[in-house]
Amino acid sequence: MTPEEINKVIEIPEWDSVSAIKQSEASFIYQFIKEKNLSRTLETGFAFARSASHIMAATGQEHITIDPFQSNYKNMGLSNIEKLGFSDKLKFKPDFSHNILPKLLEEKRVFDFIFIDGSHTFDGIFVDFYFANLLLEKDGYIMLHDTWMRSTRLVENYIKTNLLNYRQIHSPMRNICIFQKIEEDKRNGMAFKEFYTYKSYFVFKIITWLTEGKETFLKKMALKLKNRFKE
Repeated sequence: MTPEEINKVIEIPEWDSVSAIKQSEASFIYQFIKEKNLSRTLETGFAFARSASHIMAATGQEHITIDPFQSNYKNMGLSNIEKLGFSDKLKFKPDFSHNILPKLLEEKRVFDFIFIDGSHTFDGIFVDFYFANLLLEKDGYIMLHDTWMRSTRLVENYIKTNLLNYRQIHSPMRNICIFQKIEEDKRNGMAFKEFYTYKSYFVFKIITWLTEGKETFLKKMALKLKNRFKE
């Protein structure tokens, strides 16, 4: 099934179009997985299953996804997977990733592609990455979504500055960053580099100003301008 066919089937409701990744991002993930011939996949976050459906279509294999909040999305993610005929391949874990990821590690599961798009707090993303790193095999890939957020940018910069066993892969998607694990971690217990970054600082401030607090005429005009230049 192609991305075009998937998007004719799945439903993304008007009342929450923000939670779903963009169609262009989902298509990019699909192509990336196909080109790299990846098959053992894991994802934190599920929402309406746009990313999950494209990952499963690309591999044709089992896909594990973790999300304790599917009921908040009226179970539409699970419904979309069912409509696509992918239910038998989906291993959905309706729990927090900090509970599920250690269990997968205990089971000695290994993955070659992990998409992190669950909690968007710094500590939530960091914990997801910490376990993803342990679960990822050599030459496998990790993608972080929502790089407009300061929390995601800080985790991205931590990987770049502290983990020499990862190399960053160029991403044509401005809201996705990609890392490949090129070897095992050889740091000693004292290794640490500061990783603060100003990248995305102003974008984050502008978007939070637009989406939080009282609606004003200026915000309405700014949102219209933003949507005009939207991908």
